[in-house]
Amino acid sequence: MANMIEISEEASCGAGWRDEFRTKLDRCGFVIIEPGDANDVKFDELMSELGDPVVYGFGTKLSLEPQEGSDNLQFTTRGMPLHADSTFNAGPAVKYIGMQCVRAPEVGGETLIASAAAFFANAPADLIDTMQNIVVEYRNRIDGYYKDRSVGDHPRVDPIQVDPESGEKRIVMGFTDPDDPMRTHDAMVVGYSAEESAKLLRRIEAMLHLPSVLYAHKWRVGEIVILDNTRVLHGRGAFPNQARKLIRLSVG
Repeated sequence: MANMIEISEEASCGAGWRDEFRTKLDRCGFVIIEPGDANDVKFDELMSELGDPVVYGFGTKLSLEPQEGSDNLQFTTRGMPLHADSTFNAGPAVKYIGMQCVRAPEVGGETLIASAAAFFANAPADLIDTMQNIVVEYRNRIDGYYKDRSVGDHPRVDPIQVDPESGEKRIVMGFTDPDDPMRTHDAMVVGYSAEESAKLLRRIEAMLHLPSVLYAHKWRVGEIVILDNTRVLHGRGAFPNQARKLIRLSVG
């Protein structure tokens, strides 16, 4: 499948999902388990089938909901750019990210999912070639939340990598708005000027937001979505002046 419209339809798990969700997760890079079906299984138990919980500074399970006065973009009602987890901090590797909806906003707050497979099928050859010949440097801007790298130890990451297990190409990136004072990190293409770097990153990000590549999941209470962190990038749509609560648990 090379189009996100087809991928997102395939990713939805219907009756008998317990037997098919692993197959769909492998095929699509993510799965959507409907509210009624999700009630038949405990979220923690479902994620434990996929791996061991990833331990962060806050523990293993995170409640994602707005917190008044927070200086961390994750805990606001603002949008969050597409990214792969563990791109720019020293935390453990993440294979799967699970989220269950406790409270859903009426408007906005979608989880954005960009498929690497759809990107490679639809992106211009010159853009893919350029990405294969660059390195992106990341600088974490959040202290005391993630496990930070040593001072001056800024990770440099190839944006296109080959998954050692599947042999598939994957995208490992974390986008950011350089003008946003609440951004979680800075990103710069090594060897490029600031202007050149910003232009290229904007072009890649725009390609990832095409309807053929990006799916915006509108949440319903009780739903579970599981992402393969090696096959999709994820982000969040803004939901100003509304409540939204997801419980997140990642496994390695």
